[in-house]
Amino acid sequence: MGKGKRLKARQSGTESGFLSHAQEVLTRNFQKEIRNSELWPQMVAEFGEKEAAELLGQCKGELKPGVMPDEAGDCPTDIR
Repeated sequence: MGKGKRLKARQSGTESGFLSHAQEVLTRNFQKEIRNSELWPQMVAEFGEKEAAELLGQCKGELKPGVMPDEAGDCPTDIR
């Protein structure tokens, strides 16, 4: 996508709509993985079911536009 198309997409909200949806999906999957991991019972034991659920709700997946991964799935900004 060229610079002009990216600018138009940003202005029209198309690009942000996609990123928003992708982040929601990432967040749901991330929270699901935590619930199915060894960490979840530890969180419930330490904080209780209600507090653990609130903490889990604060875990959000975040996508940063413009940084594309390489073939291995690593982003240049991940390697420091």
